[in-house]
Parts: sequence; structure tokens; C-alpha cells
Amino acid sequence: MLNIKPLFKLRSSKSIKFTGTRLLFFTNMASEVQFTYGPPLQGRNIRLIEIRLGSEKTTLEINLVERSLGSVKFEALSYVWGKQATRQRIKCNSRSMYVGSSLLDAFEELARRRSTGLIWADAICINQNDEQEKTRQVRMMRDIYEKAQRVIIWLGKEQVGDGRAFKLAESLYQKCDGASYNMYATTYDFEDFDCESKGVPRPLGNSDWAALFAILSHPWFSRIWVVQELLVAQRSIMWRGDLDLNTDIILWMAKLIACYRNLYESFDIFRGSPQLSSAFMACNIATGYLEYKTAGPLSIYDTLSRYNGMAATDPRDRYFALAGISRLDAGFVNYEESYHNVACLVGKMALLGSSGYQIGPGGVEMLVFTKKPEAHTFLIEWLAFHANPQNHNLGLPSWIPDFISPHSPGFIMSGFYNTLHMQGGKEIPSPEVRVRQGTLFEWSGSSPPQCIIPVPDEIDIMGAVFDRVGTLASKRPLFPRPNLGEERLPQDHVSIDILESVSQYETEMIYWLSEIRTLTDPTLRAPNSIMSGSQESFDAFWRTLIYNRGPQFNPQSPNQKPLSWLGISFGYWYMWKKLMMKRLWKQNILQDAIFSQILGTLAGAFDKAEGRVRDARRFFVSENGRFGWVPLRTEVGDRLCVFRGMRMPAIMRPRGDRWEFIGVCYVHGSMDGEIWDLDGLQWRFMSFV
Repeated sequence: MLNIKPLFKLRSSKSIKFTGTRLLFFTNMASEVQFTYGPPLQGRNIRLIEIRLGSEKTTLEINLVERSLGSVKFEALSYVWGKQATRQRIKCNSRSMYVGSSLLDAFEELARRRSTGLIWADAICINQNDEQEKTRQVRMMRDIYEKAQRVIIWLGKEQVGDGRAFKLAESLYQKCDGASYNMYATTYDFEDFDCESKGVPRPLGNSDWAALFAILSHPWFSRIWVVQELLVAQRSIMWRGDLDLNTDIILWMAKLIACYRNLYESFDIFRGSPQLSSAFMACNIATGYLEYKTAGPLSIYDTLSRYNGMAATDPRDRYFALAGISRLDAGFVNYEESYHNVACLVGKMALLGSSGYQIGPGGVEMLVFTKKPEAHTFLIEWLAFHANPQNHNLGLPSWIPDFISPHSPGFIMSGFYNTLHMQGGKEIPSPEVRVRQGTLFEWSGSSPPQCIIPVPDEIDIMGAVFDRVGTLASKRPLFPRPNLGEERLPQDHVSIDILESVSQYETEMIYWLSEIRTLTDPTLRAPNSIMSGSQESFDAFWRTLIYNRGPQFNPQSPNQKPLSWLGISFGYWYMWKKLMMKRLWKQNILQDAIFSQILGTLAGAFDKAEGRVRDARRFFVSENGRFGWVPLRTEVGDRLCVFRGMRMPAIMRPRGDRWEFIGVCYVHGSMDGEIWDLDGLQWRFMSFV
């Protein structure tokens, strides 16, 4: 049971009060000498900030002092750097220094609270222009935040409605018994949260919820460095201007919003996020916080997979920021390495299943395997982590798993089709790889030759081509999103504009469904033949629409295919769309509402299953008549490939004697190892670009 203190409190009236919109730090900077750093920090020494307090009218200054990490008491600041183009000038050791507006706001708040302790903030305490010092200090950052007596999370200035938002969060935490609330029971079902039974307002159009959404949309929740800063802290507190927030309650609220459909959709509408952005950053932070407290550190690639889409000023920090909580040797952090090299190193660790890294004799980089070689399994399934890898935009080889880009909508396919959960007790072949140094093949097989190996230049994977992409269907129509004006409508009212946009969407859906239905069964030519054809043909069609997975998903038993009754729900789902297409509401809105309510209820199971996977991929038919879903970058003529030891097929594009990995795909009837047994497959090690 967590010992939760009150969520927030107003500061004492004894704090300093400043007039005007901004505290003036000095009046004549033109004559000031610019601050310069002294000798680089050595050993375990760090710099710390001391806020110099004076009367209300005097200039606020800071002193920068050097202390030994092992013998000093201090607090650490966790904050967002913000746009450095709008930096402000302050005084540091009586000389001029530029700081970002976010850090300046935090300094002002520290002054108002009459803080007399030492503070650590990375932008000032590390000489950002000295790459060697930065490397040494970043390697120590886990220890710095762990040693701090308290980590202050700065969420910016107080905004209108913040107090009510915090009271709403505290009320829900208490009513749901948040300290023992089993949120994971609802993570995959994505039901609606029952606001009425908890005595809180529904989120759409409610100002208290909107204020809470605004807090959770603060850039702090999208910054990769805050993960380590939060996870290793002995004690943390969130500051929102003059308000103190309980960290556990705010993070619990983030997780709650992400687990319930009505809360998440309301949050998403409030943010106005594009549909292709599915990462709820505050939830990622909250989930990682809870998992770290219970399970401890994970491998670097496991840790990265929990925080994809988060931001860093330096792209290398997407990796370095998580090194301290990922059981990695300190030598991993090296600002003399390029982003390309760092990303490729982590990608190789992921595919080979190496959680350890160390610098060997002569500076040789080594990968460490925790299991005996003969018991080790390569983790090539990390290739399936992203539905639409963005390596071509990131400047990375196509075979490096994309841990960086925000996820496409839809459930990660490796959750549905994890190779370790193969159906029917089928024998699973072990993945086979070949590692290369330059043009030389070092070794190949299904296990590493020893527990410690040099980091290879490239990795080839044993695979085989079994088909080609023949036809790509039109992209699925996008569901219309309410705008902020529509969001303010009472929840029991729907505008004519909304009904019209939904009707237009459902009309496009009917034509799109007709298109892909006739692609899967060329014997069907009539536009209204979606429900026609043989039972086998119809069954394969509706199952493909939902990746052959039902509305309820149990991660402990993910292989449960939907029962045939879900095909009936699909029928009602289709009828529901036909009803909206007819615009019955123009003649009799009450009758339309009744019919929509009935059909919507009957179609709910299929709609929920389809909603989990929509918009992530594009429908296709292969040259040999297979059909399913492929990554959005797929082109006609791309190859369908299967790898040894990976259940999910992949789309590959020939590049001379090499291959570009486009992403994994769903091929109906080919997701349980059926392809491995095909006659005539030509297995070979595939080299990638």
C-alpha cells in the first residue's frame, strides 16, 4: 500500500511575492561579462546551483558551485528544456548566462518559495559544449537523481482550472482505491469508464477534465530524460506553479485515462492529435514507473519499447537517457559516437537477444549473453515491434528495429501472434542468423558461439520468399474526428454536421468493403455482395478484417480465435453502416436513433475488435490469391517472406542482391507456421540494406 500524501497544497503566505508578469533579473546586461565554465569536472564531482535570495526589488542571481556527489545534500530538477531560441539572460556567479524560459520559470518559483538548498539542473550543471565532460556526467545521471534528496518535477506555471483538475484526480484515486487498483485487468478490453458510479462528470465538454488533460499534455510527459529522473528518485513531487501535486496520483490518472475508451478518446479529442499518433506519453511514463517499482531494470531494448515516440533534443539521448535504468555498462554513453552507430548497436543487441554491453581490451565493443549459448534464442521478433517502421526517415538500415517512432494505430501484431504462443503444439524452428564483420562471415547458426562476442557489423537472417504482392486496395476511410467546438456540445446532443460527416464516412466504408470483398473472392461482382459467397469465403473475409482475433484479448492466452458468432456481429455491423448511409435521420431522427441504438449494440463486439486494428496497415491480395494486411509503404511486386523462428510473415523489397525490410504483415491462413511447411521454399540467409 502506497502512503499517499494530499495531492496538492497552496504555498505559505510567507513566500516571496513578485509583481508584474516576469521577475526582472537585472537591468543592464550589456555591460555584464559572459559566464564561462572553469576546468572540466573530474571524478565524481558535480556542479550545483544555489539561488541567491534578496529583497523583492533586488536582482535574483544564482551561484554555481562544485561539490563531490558522495558528500553533498541537494535536490534535482526534472523539467523540459523548451525552445532554446527564446532563452533569457540571468546572472550566474555575477556573470551573464542564457537559460531557457522553462528553467527560468522554475528558478522564479524556487525563489518565491525561498529555497535555500542546492539544486541540480542538467542544462547549467553540465557544460553542454564539452562533449567529454557531457559524456562523463551523463553516465553519472542515474546516480545524481538517485542521490538527490528530492526530485522536483516542474510542470510549468499554474493555469486556470488546475486546482479543480487536481481535486478531480484525487477524488477518483480515493474512490477507486488507487493504491490497490488493478488497472491491468482492463488494459486489453478497453471498456468505457463508469463515471456515474464514481460520482464524477463525464469527460467530454467538462472543464475539470479539460484542465486535467492539459496537465497530462505538458511536454514533460513526452521528454525521454524524465523517465530515468522519475524512476530512480528516492522521493518526487510535481510542481505546477504554486501548487504541489502528488506524483503517484497524477501518474495513476494517466494510466486510468489510457485504459478506458471514453477517457482516452476524450483526451485525444482535447489534444487534437492526428489519428496516426497513438502514443499516450503520460501513460507510457506511468506504466514504466509502476513496472520499474515492481520488476526493476530491463534490457535497453525492452526499456526503449515502452517509451517509443518520446522526444529528446539530441537523438542519441533517446538511447542514452535510458542506459542508467537498463543494466548497461557506463561506457555505452558516448557522445563521440554518431546517432546511426548508437541506434544500430541497440538494434543488434535486440535481434541477438543480448542484454549486456561492455568495452573489451583495446576498446573493442562486446555483447554479453546472460544464458549459456546452447540455451539462447535470438529475438528476431523485435522486427515486428512497429507496424510501419520509419527507418527510411531515420537514416537507419531497414533491419534495425524501430524503437523510436510513435506507433501506428492498432494493437502490436506480436501481441496477437507471438511465436512463443504458437497453436496446436507445432514444432517451432529456431531463428538462424549469420553475423558479419566487414565482408567476412564470423559465424552462423541458431545460438551464439560463446557468452561474449564482438559487436558485428551486420546480421543476416535465414528466410524464404513465398509470394508477391499483387493488388493493393484503397486505404480504409478515416473515421471523422470531432473538433473542439463539437466537443463542447452536451453529450446527449449530436449536431447535424456530425451526423452528416458520419454518414459520409459510412458511405465510403460501404464502397471500400465492397472493393476488398470482391478482391478476396473474384466470383463476387455485385456491389451488394459483401454477405454473399460461400461460407468459407465469407468466414475468411470477416476474420481477416480483425486479424482473426476477437474483442476480448487475454495476453496470457493470445491465440484465441473468435468464435463464429462474431460473424453474425459483423452482419449487424454492416447493416449499421448501411443504415447510416441512408441518412434516415433526415426523415425521422427518433426512429433513426432507435435503429442505431439496436444495431450498434448488436454490432458492438465486432466494432470493438475491428477498432483495435484499423488504420495500421493496408489491405492486399497476393499473386497467388492470399490476402490480408501489409505495411502502408508496401508496393505492388514486393515479396512476402517468412523467417525461420518468426511466426509473422514480412514484406521485403529487393535491392540488388540485398533486401529492404518493409514490415511484418497479416496473411490469412498463414499465421501459424503453415508457410514453413510449403514445398519448394528456398531457404537462404537474407542480407539487408
